[in-house]
Amino acid sequence: MTQPSDTPAPAHRKLRWPVLLAFLALALLGSTFYKGNPLTRQAESYATSVATASAGIYVSLRTLNAFLSTAQEIQVEGSALVVSGSGQPLRWLEPVDDTIERIAGMVFLVMVATGVISVAVGPIGAVGWGLVGLAVAGEILRRITRHTRPASVVEQTLLRYGLLLALALPLAYLLAGLIADWMTADVWAEHSAVVARITAAVPETQGAGPEAAEGWLQSLRDAGDALDRYQHLAEGVYENADELIRSYLMIFSVFLFKLLILPALILLGIVAAARRGR
Repeated sequence: MTQPSDTPAPAHRKLRWPVLLAFLALALLGSTFYKGNPLTRQAESYATSVATASAGIYVSLRTLNAFLSTAQEIQVEGSALVVSGSGQPLRWLEPVDDTIERIAGMVFLVMVATGVISVAVGPIGAVGWGLVGLAVAGEILRRITRHTRPASVVEQTLLRYGLLLALALPLAYLLAGLIADWMTADVWAEHSAVVARITAAVPETQGAGPEAAEGWLQSLRDAGDALDRYQHLAEGVYENADELIRSYLMIFSVFLFKLLILPALILLGIVAAARRGR
């Protein structure tokens, strides 16, 4: 029968005073001067680049949406072209137009999300360093008052979530920025080329609003074969609608991967590695 051991359990190693004070000073600097933090600045730069790319795709989608919407409103009355609410000969474009509009809405949400992240990474990091500072301050106070009890659950939680917000989150976006373009370059190039090829002949209606559409229609009235040309362009988009929509969805998937999926996977890896290292 095995006898119980009288050897005491090893005491939890405590950080030395210089290390504690260094952590406190780092937390104060991180929460106060977060705008100059190189880690968060790189994360913000990555989110801004994704937002800029998504804005370009959004403008492309809205331009195509305006083109298709205007095409559906064209009606021939005698020899003149007018805008009418009924009897449009290009009404068959409506399913494609609706799909393009929905994709544009999804891309807009991604664009807004990346903008929010680019603005929020710095303040979130400052909050994280503040939580770390509170946890370290609690440890320092306990030592000053000569309490021998270990760190409380509250202090451990503050430290854990503080490091997650201050280091792990911006680090995840920093690492994503280093590898995301390399991982998605072929998909992006392929489907961007498809979109450019199909929409190359689509006229740009600046602002994609009613005034822009009316201005383009006025130029159509001045051309003898305006309707034929417009219908030819619309048919070109319609005939390639499957390929065009697929390419836009793949580009949207690239945005999701770069903004959410890849950073989330890296963040989970960092958290898992930190737990294994304890």
